[in-house]
Amino acid sequence: MLKVQIFPNIALCFFSLFYSLSAEPSIVIEPIRGNINTRFQEFGPSLSPDAKTLYFYSKRAESLYTQIFRSSLQKDNTWSFPEEVEELNSEFDDQSPFITRDGKMILFSSNRDGATEVSLTDGRKGISRDIYISQWLGTRWSIPLPLPNTINTDQIEENPHMLGDTLLFTRYPFGQPQFAKIYITKRKGNSWTEPVPLPNPINDENATIAAAFNDEGTILFFASNRSGGFGGFDIYMAKVKENQFVDIENLGSEINSASDEAYVIYQQVKKTFLFCRRIEGQSFDIFAAYIPRKPNEIETKLKEDKKVSLENIYFERGSARLKNESTIPLDSVVDYLHENPKVRMKIVGHTDLHGNHDDNLILSRERAQSVRDYLTRKGVEEKRILTEGKGSTQPVSDKLDDESSKKNRRTEFLLVD
Repeated sequence: MLKVQIFPNIALCFFSLFYSLSAEPSIVIEPIRGNINTRFQEFGPSLSPDAKTLYFYSKRAESLYTQIFRSSLQKDNTWSFPEEVEELNSEFDDQSPFITRDGKMILFSSNRDGATEVSLTDGRKGISRDIYISQWLGTRWSIPLPLPNTINTDQIEENPHMLGDTLLFTRYPFGQPQFAKIYITKRKGNSWTEPVPLPNPINDENATIAAAFNDEGTILFFASNRSGGFGGFDIYMAKVKENQFVDIENLGSEINSASDEAYVIYQQVKKTFLFCRRIEGQSFDIFAAYIPRKPNEIETKLKEDKKVSLENIYFERGSARLKNESTIPLDSVVDYLHENPKVRMKIVGHTDLHGNHDDNLILSRERAQSVRDYLTRKGVEEKRILTEGKGSTQPVSDKLDDESSKKNRRTEFLLVD
Protein backbone atom coordinates (compact mmCIF):
# COMPACT_ATOMS: atom_id res chain seq x y z
CA MET A 1 0.00 0.00 0.00
CA LEU A 2 1.21 3.49 -0.87
CA LYS A 3 -0.03 6.22 1.48
CA VAL A 4 0.72 9.71 0.29
CA GLN A 5 0.72 12.52 2.87
CA ILE A 6 1.55 15.24 0.36
CA PHE A 7 0.52 15.08 -3.27
CA PRO A 8 2.91 17.40 -5.10
CA ASN A 9 1.42 17.09 -8.59
CA ILE A 10 -1.84 17.21 -10.49
CA ALA A 11 -3.44 14.43 -8.43
CA LEU A 12 -3.76 16.83 -5.50
CA CYS A 13 -5.30 19.38 -7.85
CA PHE A 14 -7.73 16.67 -8.95
CA PHE A 15 -9.04 16.13 -5.44
CA SER A 16 -9.03 19.82 -4.55
CA LEU A 17 -11.31 20.55 -7.51
CA PHE A 18 -14.14 18.90 -5.65
CA TYR A 19 -13.41 19.22 -1.95
CA SER A 20 -12.52 22.06 0.38
CA LEU A 21 -9.20 20.91 1.79
CA SER A 22 -8.14 23.01 4.77
CA ALA A 23 -5.01 20.90 5.24
CA GLU A 24 -2.92 18.61 3.12
CA PRO A 25 -4.99 15.48 2.58
CA SER A 26 -3.88 11.95 3.28
CA ILE A 27 -4.54 10.17 0.00
CA VAL A 28 -4.35 6.40 -0.18
CA ILE A 29 -3.45 4.57 -3.40
CA GLU A 30 -3.59 0.79 -3.19
CA PRO A 31 -4.82 -2.36 -4.93
CA ILE A 32 -8.53 -2.66 -4.29
CA ARG A 33 -9.06 -4.54 -1.04
CA GLY A 34 -10.55 -8.00 -0.85
CA ASN A 35 -10.95 -10.91 -3.26
CA ILE A 36 -10.94 -9.05 -6.58
CA ASN A 37 -7.45 -9.04 -8.11
CA THR A 38 -6.04 -12.36 -9.30
CA ARG A 39 -3.38 -13.59 -11.72
CA PHE A 40 -6.02 -13.07 -14.41
CA GLN A 41 -6.97 -9.68 -15.81
CA GLU A 42 -9.43 -7.50 -13.90
CA PHE A 43 -10.58 -4.50 -15.87
CA GLY A 44 -13.40 -2.02 -16.43
CA PRO A 45 -14.59 -1.31 -12.85
CA SER A 46 -17.89 0.44 -12.13
CA LEU A 47 -19.61 1.24 -8.83
CA SER A 48 -23.25 1.38 -7.80
CA PRO A 49 -24.50 4.81 -6.62
CA ASP A 50 -23.92 3.93 -2.95
CA ALA A 51 -20.44 2.56 -3.81
CA LYS A 52 -21.29 -0.76 -2.15
CA THR A 53 -21.48 -2.93 -5.27
CA LEU A 54 -18.58 -3.28 -7.68
CA TYR A 55 -18.87 -4.52 -11.27
CA PHE A 56 -15.88 -5.42 -13.44
CA TYR A 57 -14.90 -7.94 -16.08
CA SER A 58 -12.34 -10.72 -16.12
CA LYS A 59 -11.46 -13.96 -17.90
CA ARG A 60 -10.94 -16.59 -15.24
CA ALA A 61 -9.25 -19.98 -15.68
CA GLU A 62 -12.38 -21.99 -16.46
CA SER A 63 -13.59 -19.68 -19.23
CA LEU A 64 -12.47 -18.96 -22.79
CA TYR A 65 -14.22 -15.61 -22.73
CA THR A 66 -14.40 -12.53 -20.53
CA GLN A 67 -17.37 -12.24 -18.19
CA ILE A 68 -18.91 -9.54 -16.01
CA PHE A 69 -18.54 -10.04 -12.25
CA ARG A 70 -20.13 -8.44 -9.22
CA SER A 71 -18.80 -8.01 -5.66
CA SER A 72 -20.24 -6.48 -2.50
CA LEU A 73 -18.51 -4.23 0.01
CA GLN A 74 -18.25 -5.96 3.38
CA LYS A 75 -18.31 -4.44 6.88
CA ASP A 76 -14.52 -4.46 7.07
CA ASN A 77 -14.37 -2.39 3.84
CA THR A 78 -13.04 -5.27 1.77
CA TRP A 79 -14.78 -6.66 -1.30
CA SER A 80 -16.45 -10.07 -1.26
CA PHE A 81 -15.52 -12.95 -3.55
CA PRO A 82 -16.97 -11.95 -6.95
CA GLU A 83 -19.85 -13.74 -8.62
CA GLU A 84 -20.78 -13.86 -12.29
CA VAL A 85 -23.73 -11.67 -13.29
CA GLU A 86 -25.62 -14.40 -15.06
CA GLU A 87 -28.39 -12.26 -16.54
CA LEU A 88 -25.81 -10.07 -18.32
CA ASN A 89 -23.25 -12.64 -19.43
CA SER A 90 -23.41 -14.64 -22.66
CA GLU A 91 -21.40 -17.51 -24.10
CA PHE A 92 -18.95 -15.02 -25.58
CA ASP A 93 -17.05 -11.90 -24.45
CA ASP A 94 -18.88 -9.51 -22.12
CA GLN A 95 -16.86 -6.49 -21.02
CA SER A 96 -16.70 -2.88 -19.82
CA PRO A 97 -19.72 -2.64 -17.50
CA PHE A 98 -20.84 0.88 -16.59
CA ILE A 99 -23.63 1.70 -14.13
CA THR A 100 -25.38 5.05 -14.55
CA ARG A 101 -25.31 7.55 -11.68
CA ASP A 102 -28.87 6.71 -10.61
CA GLY A 103 -28.22 2.94 -10.72
CA LYS A 104 -31.12 2.32 -13.11
CA MET A 105 -29.12 1.19 -16.16
CA ILE A 106 -25.98 -0.72 -16.99
CA LEU A 107 -24.17 -0.54 -20.32
CA PHE A 108 -21.48 -2.95 -21.48
CA SER A 109 -19.72 -4.29 -24.55
CA SER A 110 -20.21 -7.79 -26.01
CA ASN A 111 -19.60 -9.88 -29.12
CA ARG A 112 -22.49 -12.22 -28.31
CA ASP A 113 -24.82 -13.70 -30.90
CA GLY A 114 -26.48 -10.82 -32.68
CA ALA A 115 -23.48 -8.50 -32.55
CA THR A 116 -22.34 -6.97 -35.85
CA GLU A 117 -20.47 -9.19 -38.31
CA VAL A 118 -17.18 -8.02 -39.80
CA SER A 119 -15.82 -9.00 -43.21
CA LEU A 120 -12.07 -9.50 -42.81
CA THR A 121 -9.47 -8.95 -45.55
CA ASP A 122 -8.72 -12.68 -45.80
CA GLY A 123 -12.37 -13.47 -46.53
CA ARG A 124 -13.19 -14.71 -43.05
CA LYS A 125 -15.96 -13.36 -40.86
CA GLY A 126 -15.42 -11.79 -37.48
CA ILE A 127 -17.81 -10.55 -34.80
CA SER A 128 -17.30 -7.03 -33.50
CA ARG A 129 -18.09 -5.96 -29.96
CA ASP A 130 -21.22 -3.85 -29.65
CA ILE A 131 -22.67 -1.85 -26.77
CA TYR A 132 -25.66 -3.27 -24.92
CA ILE A 133 -27.96 -1.76 -22.31
CA SER A 134 -29.98 -3.32 -19.47
CA GLN A 135 -32.46 -1.88 -16.95
CA TRP A 136 -32.47 -2.58 -13.21
CA LEU A 137 -35.72 -4.35 -12.29
CA GLY A 138 -35.34 -4.16 -8.52
CA THR A 139 -33.73 -7.56 -7.95
CA ARG A 140 -32.00 -8.30 -11.26
CA TRP A 141 -31.05 -6.80 -14.62
CA SER A 142 -33.36 -7.00 -17.63
CA ILE A 143 -32.47 -8.84 -20.84
CA PRO A 144 -29.71 -6.75 -22.48
CA LEU A 145 -30.57 -5.01 -25.74
CA PRO A 146 -28.12 -3.61 -28.31
CA LEU A 147 -27.87 0.10 -28.93
CA PRO A 148 -28.88 1.17 -32.48
CA ASN A 149 -26.71 0.85 -35.57
CA THR A 150 -25.75 4.51 -35.40
CA ILE A 151 -23.60 3.44 -32.44
CA ASN A 152 -22.93 -0.26 -33.04
CA THR A 153 -20.98 -0.81 -36.27
CA ASP A 154 -18.60 -3.38 -37.77
CA GLN A 155 -15.87 -1.73 -35.70
CA ILE A 156 -15.23 -2.44 -32.02
CA GLU A 157 -17.33 -0.38 -29.60
CA GLU A 158 -16.47 -0.67 -25.92
CA ASN A 159 -15.89 1.26 -22.66
CA PRO A 160 -19.31 2.98 -22.50
CA HIS A 161 -19.74 5.86 -20.07
CA MET A 162 -22.99 7.81 -19.72
CA LEU A 163 -23.75 11.11 -18.03
CA GLY A 164 -27.33 12.29 -18.40
CA ASP A 165 -28.13 11.82 -22.09
CA THR A 166 -24.50 11.94 -23.20
CA LEU A 167 -22.72 8.68 -24.05
CA LEU A 168 -18.96 8.32 -24.47
CA PHE A 169 -17.41 5.15 -25.85
CA THR A 170 -14.24 3.82 -27.45
CA ARG A 171 -14.24 2.76 -31.11
CA TYR A 172 -11.54 1.23 -33.31
CA PRO A 173 -11.30 -0.98 -36.41
CA PHE A 174 -11.57 -4.72 -35.80
CA GLY A 175 -8.21 -6.04 -34.57
CA GLN A 176 -6.54 -2.61 -34.62
CA PRO A 177 -6.72 -1.12 -31.10
CA GLN A 178 -3.80 1.17 -31.94
CA PHE A 179 -6.33 3.34 -33.77
CA ALA A 180 -8.75 3.64 -30.84
CA LYS A 181 -10.60 6.94 -30.46
CA ILE A 182 -13.22 8.33 -28.05
CA TYR A 183 -16.65 9.01 -29.57
CA ILE A 184 -19.59 10.98 -28.22
CA THR A 185 -23.33 10.74 -28.93
CA LYS A 186 -26.45 12.12 -27.27
CA ARG A 187 -29.81 10.51 -26.68
CA LYS A 188 -32.80 12.48 -27.94
CA GLY A 189 -36.01 10.72 -26.97
CA ASN A 190 -35.76 7.18 -28.35
CA SER A 191 -32.98 7.95 -30.82
CA TRP A 192 -29.29 8.86 -30.70
CA THR A 193 -27.31 11.45 -32.58
CA GLU A 194 -24.64 10.31 -35.02
CA PRO A 195 -21.51 9.59 -32.94
CA VAL A 196 -18.54 11.85 -33.61
CA PRO A 197 -14.96 11.58 -32.33
CA LEU A 198 -13.94 13.98 -29.58
CA PRO A 199 -11.74 16.75 -30.99
CA ASN A 200 -8.04 17.20 -30.59
CA PRO A 201 -6.39 17.39 -28.07
CA ILE A 202 -8.44 14.50 -26.57
CA ASN A 203 -8.11 12.33 -29.67
CA ASP A 204 -4.80 12.64 -31.48
CA GLU A 205 -2.60 10.38 -33.62
CA ASN A 206 -2.18 7.99 -30.67
CA ALA A 207 -4.66 5.54 -29.15
CA THR A 208 -7.16 7.15 -26.77
CA ILE A 209 -9.50 4.97 -24.71
CA ALA A 210 -11.93 4.75 -21.79
CA ALA A 211 -13.18 8.30 -21.25
CA ALA A 212 -15.27 9.25 -18.21
CA PHE A 213 -16.83 12.46 -16.88
CA ASN A 214 -17.06 13.61 -13.31
CA ASP A 215 -20.63 13.98 -12.03
CA GLU A 216 -21.04 17.57 -13.27
CA GLY A 217 -19.43 17.00 -16.65
CA THR A 218 -16.78 19.62 -15.89
CA ILE A 219 -13.85 17.17 -15.93
CA LEU A 220 -13.06 14.48 -18.49
CA PHE A 221 -10.73 11.59 -17.67
CA PHE A 222 -9.22 9.40 -20.38
CA ALA A 223 -6.26 7.12 -21.09
CA SER A 224 -3.74 7.59 -23.87
CA ASN A 225 -0.35 6.29 -24.96
CA ARG A 226 0.71 9.71 -26.27
CA SER A 227 4.29 10.84 -25.83
CA GLY A 228 5.43 12.55 -22.64
CA GLY A 229 3.83 10.09 -20.24
CA PHE A 230 5.33 7.83 -17.61
CA GLY A 231 4.90 4.53 -19.43
CA GLY A 232 2.59 3.02 -22.02
CA PHE A 233 -0.98 4.18 -21.40
CA ASP A 234 -1.35 6.97 -18.82
CA ILE A 235 -4.47 8.55 -17.32
CA TYR A 236 -5.14 12.19 -18.10
CA MET A 237 -7.74 14.77 -17.12
CA ALA A 238 -9.08 17.79 -18.97
CA LYS A 239 -11.38 20.59 -17.89
CA VAL A 240 -14.57 21.08 -19.88
CA LYS A 241 -15.40 24.74 -20.48
CA GLU A 242 -18.12 25.84 -22.91
CA ASN A 243 -17.98 22.45 -24.63
CA GLN A 244 -14.21 22.80 -25.13
CA PHE A 245 -11.56 20.55 -23.57
CA VAL A 246 -8.78 22.59 -22.01
CA ASP A 247 -5.89 22.32 -19.54
CA ILE A 248 -5.05 18.66 -20.18
CA GLU A 249 -2.88 17.23 -17.42
CA ASN A 250 -1.26 13.87 -16.74
CA LEU A 251 -2.43 12.60 -13.32
CA GLY A 252 1.18 12.17 -12.27
CA SER A 253 3.57 9.51 -11.04
CA GLU A 254 1.48 8.49 -8.02
CA ILE A 255 -1.25 7.31 -10.41
CA ASN A 256 0.70 6.54 -13.59
CA SER A 257 3.67 4.19 -13.75
CA ALA A 258 6.19 2.80 -16.22
CA SER A 259 3.54 0.23 -17.15
CA ASP A 260 -0.05 0.92 -18.32
CA GLU A 261 -2.92 2.64 -16.49
CA ALA A 262 -6.45 3.12 -17.82
CA TYR A 263 -10.14 3.22 -17.09
CA VAL A 264 -10.87 5.73 -14.34
CA ILE A 265 -14.24 5.57 -12.61
CA TYR A 266 -14.75 8.55 -10.32
CA GLN A 267 -17.10 8.11 -7.33
CA GLN A 268 -17.62 11.70 -6.29
CA VAL A 269 -19.75 11.09 -3.20
CA LYS A 270 -17.16 8.77 -1.63
CA LYS A 271 -14.13 10.84 -2.69
CA THR A 272 -12.80 7.76 -4.48
CA PHE A 273 -11.69 6.85 -7.94
CA LEU A 274 -10.86 3.43 -9.28
CA PHE A 275 -8.41 2.76 -12.08
CA CYS A 276 -6.64 -0.19 -13.67
CA ARG A 277 -2.89 -0.81 -13.68
CA ARG A 278 -0.94 -3.46 -15.53
CA ILE A 279 1.15 -5.40 -13.02
CA GLU A 280 4.70 -6.40 -13.98
CA GLY A 281 3.95 -6.37 -17.69
CA GLN A 282 1.23 -9.01 -17.28
CA SER A 283 -2.44 -8.57 -16.44
CA PHE A 284 -4.40 -5.53 -15.25
CA ASP A 285 -5.49 -5.19 -11.62
CA ILE A 286 -7.95 -2.72 -10.12
CA PHE A 287 -6.55 0.02 -7.87
CA ALA A 288 -8.26 2.59 -5.67
CA ALA A 289 -7.23 6.15 -4.84
CA TYR A 290 -9.22 7.81 -2.09
CA ILE A 291 -9.31 10.19 0.84
CA PRO A 292 -10.17 8.18 3.99
CA ARG A 293 -13.72 8.92 5.03
CA LYS A 294 -14.30 11.06 8.10
CA PRO A 295 -17.61 12.20 9.62
CA ASN A 296 -18.55 15.63 8.31
CA GLU A 297 -20.44 18.46 9.96
CA ILE A 298 -23.62 17.78 7.97
CA GLU A 299 -23.62 14.10 8.89
CA THR A 300 -23.02 14.94 12.56
CA LYS A 301 -25.85 17.49 12.65
CA LEU A 302 -28.31 15.06 11.07
CA LYS A 303 -27.42 12.34 13.54
CA GLU A 304 -27.62 14.62 16.58
CA ASP A 305 -30.39 17.09 15.70
CA LYS A 306 -32.32 15.20 12.99
CA LYS A 307 -32.07 18.32 10.84
CA VAL A 308 -29.56 20.66 9.26
CA SER A 309 -29.93 24.08 7.64
CA LEU A 310 -27.49 24.94 4.86
CA GLU A 311 -26.77 28.36 3.41
CA ASN A 312 -24.22 27.04 0.91
CA ILE A 313 -26.70 25.43 -1.49
CA TYR A 314 -26.39 27.94 -4.30
CA PHE A 315 -28.72 28.52 -7.26
CA GLU A 316 -28.57 30.69 -10.33
CA ARG A 317 -30.11 34.09 -9.61
CA GLY A 318 -33.93 33.90 -9.63
CA SER A 319 -33.71 30.27 -10.77
CA ALA A 320 -33.94 26.71 -9.43
CA ARG A 321 -30.79 25.69 -11.32
CA LEU A 322 -28.10 24.50 -8.91
CA LYS A 323 -24.60 25.92 -9.17
CA ASN A 324 -21.69 23.49 -9.33
CA GLU A 325 -20.32 24.63 -5.95
CA SER A 326 -23.45 23.19 -4.32
CA THR A 327 -22.28 19.66 -5.04
CA ILE A 328 -19.91 19.51 -2.04
CA PRO A 329 -22.57 19.86 0.69
CA LEU A 330 -25.18 17.97 -1.34
CA ASP A 331 -22.84 15.00 -1.79
CA SER A 332 -22.48 14.88 2.00
CA VAL A 333 -26.27 14.56 2.22
CA VAL A 334 -26.23 11.85 -0.46
CA ASP A 335 -23.52 9.98 1.44
CA TYR A 336 -25.54 10.14 4.66
CA LEU A 337 -28.64 8.79 2.90
CA HIS A 338 -26.67 5.95 1.29
CA GLU A 339 -25.17 5.01 4.65
CA ASN A 340 -28.63 5.14 6.29
CA PRO A 341 -30.90 3.50 3.69
CA LYS A 342 -34.02 3.41 5.91
CA VAL A 343 -34.00 7.16 6.62
CA ARG A 344 -36.58 9.45 4.97
CA MET A 345 -35.98 13.16 4.53
CA LYS A 346 -37.88 16.38 3.83
CA ILE A 347 -36.20 19.18 1.90
CA VAL A 348 -37.52 22.66 2.71
CA GLY A 349 -36.63 25.65 0.56
CA HIS A 350 -36.55 29.24 1.82
CA THR A 351 -35.99 32.54 0.02
CA ASP A 352 -34.96 35.99 1.24
CA LEU A 353 -37.41 38.86 1.79
CA HIS A 354 -36.85 40.51 -1.56
CA GLY A 355 -39.41 40.14 -4.35
CA ASN A 356 -43.02 39.08 -4.58
CA HIS A 357 -44.42 36.77 -1.88
CA ASP A 358 -46.14 34.38 -4.32
CA ASP A 359 -43.16 34.27 -6.66
CA ASN A 360 -40.87 33.46 -3.74
CA LEU A 361 -43.16 30.64 -2.66
CA ILE A 362 -43.05 29.09 -6.12
CA LEU A 363 -39.28 29.56 -6.39
CA SER A 364 -38.66 27.92 -3.01
CA ARG A 365 -40.72 24.89 -4.06
CA GLU A 366 -38.86 24.60 -7.34
CA ARG A 367 -35.51 24.86 -5.57
CA ALA A 368 -36.44 22.14 -3.07
CA GLN A 369 -37.47 19.96 -6.03
CA SER A 370 -34.18 20.71 -7.77
CA VAL A 371 -32.27 19.51 -4.70
CA ARG A 372 -34.44 16.38 -4.60
CA ASP A 373 -33.66 15.72 -8.26
CA TYR A 374 -29.94 15.97 -7.50
CA LEU A 375 -30.22 13.38 -4.71
CA THR A 376 -32.22 10.95 -6.86
CA ARG A 377 -29.74 11.30 -9.72
CA LYS A 378 -27.15 10.00 -7.24
CA GLY A 379 -29.21 6.88 -6.57
CA VAL A 380 -31.38 7.93 -3.60
CA GLU A 381 -34.86 6.45 -3.99
CA GLU A 382 -37.52 9.04 -4.84
CA LYS A 383 -39.96 7.71 -2.24
CA ARG A 384 -37.49 8.62 0.54
CA ILE A 385 -37.49 12.34 -0.26
CA LEU A 386 -40.28 14.86 0.40
CA THR A 387 -40.13 18.54 -0.56
CA GLU A 388 -41.73 21.75 0.62
CA GLY A 389 -41.29 25.43 -0.18
CA LYS A 390 -41.79 28.12 2.44
CA GLY A 391 -40.86 31.11 0.32
CA SER A 392 -40.14 34.13 2.53
CA THR A 393 -42.62 33.15 5.27
CA GLN A 394 -40.05 31.87 7.79
CA PRO A 395 -37.05 34.22 7.74
CA VAL A 396 -34.31 33.89 10.32
CA SER A 397 -33.76 37.65 9.99
CA ASP A 398 -36.21 40.44 9.16
CA LYS A 399 -33.48 42.62 7.61
CA LEU A 400 -32.82 43.17 3.90
CA ASP A 401 -29.02 43.57 3.90
CA ASP A 402 -26.84 41.07 1.99
CA GLU A 403 -25.73 39.10 5.04
CA SER A 404 -29.28 38.71 6.36
CA SER A 405 -30.57 37.78 2.90
CA LYS A 406 -27.87 35.11 2.63
CA LYS A 407 -29.03 33.56 5.91
CA ASN A 408 -32.65 33.63 4.80
CA ARG A 409 -31.82 31.94 1.48
CA ARG A 410 -31.32 28.51 2.94
CA THR A 411 -32.20 24.87 2.36
CA GLU A 412 -33.25 22.72 5.30
CA PHE A 413 -32.97 18.95 5.50
CA LEU A 414 -35.27 17.32 8.07
CA LEU A 415 -35.38 13.64 8.97
CA VAL A 416 -38.98 12.35 9.02
CA ASP A 417 -40.58 9.20 10.42
